[in-house]
Amino acid sequence: MKIHVTGIRRSSYWVLLLFLFINPIYGQQKDQKAKNPIIFADVPDLSMIRVGDTYYMSSTTMHMNPGLPLMKSKDLVNWEMVGYGHHTLAAMDELNLDQDKNTYGRGSWASSLRYHQGTYYVSTFAQTTGKTYIYSTQDIEHGPWDRKEFSPALHDHSLFFEGDKIYMIWGGGKINMVELLPDLSGIKPETQRVLIENATLPTTPAGVQGGLPAEGSQFFKINGKYYLFNISWPPGGMRSVIVHRADKIDGPYEGRVVLQDQGVAQGD
Repeated sequence: MKIHVTGIRRSSYWVLLLFLFINPIYGQQKDQKAKNPIIFADVPDLSMIRVGDTYYMSSTTMHMNPGLPLMKSKDLVNWEMVGYGHHTLAAMDELNLDQDKNTYGRGSWASSLRYHQGTYYVSTFAQTTGKTYIYSTQDIEHGPWDRKEFSPALHDHSLFFEGDKIYMIWGGGKINMVELLPDLSGIKPETQRVLIENATLPTTPAGVQGGLPAEGSQFFKINGKYYLFNISWPPGGMRSVIVHRADKIDGPYEGRVVLQDQGVAQGD
């Protein structure tokens, strides 16, 4: 097995070796009831799909390379690493930790993992490069991966397919939607619109300052209805998962708080 260590400090490299070789399968709880934490590692901002009888999950690596870790499971409890979406985002000193530069906390953030008509897609964005990235493959476990990138960086976006249209939903507080070009190489002109003006309202009344506005969008269509998942953190309160629902993709949307906890973060 080849390990690409571009952009990884020496200490992080040894952590990666341990991650891959000493314990490549996590949450081994086959003979007992599932216990938290399912995975004894930092797996934030998860995005998950099911294809046949297999679940796949992507996560965030922030400034670490390789990025966009990909995992699989048959039962949502026992997870196995199957690869990464990218080795490095771009040939930049900040991303490769060269010339005493770094991009800590500004590398690849929350991803969106989707499966559509035989192809797997995983997308992310980066403040360092100011771009949005979409990786696609027909074999999520072995590749090869096709790569598309475009500006701007769509914050905490969700990739969504409907018919012959491809959308991205993103934002913080104000949630926007845009249609992508068919080849995923950029944004279709004059398609950006506001989906929800203030998605934080279910947790934070209008006019209240501070806290974390609704972000981390994950968008789905289930039984004919559209669902948007976001996370917020009201000032003085708990982290909260907000779900908005609508009968049409353009809305109108109604929102509710569905989960509150000290440690919950965005995901789907």
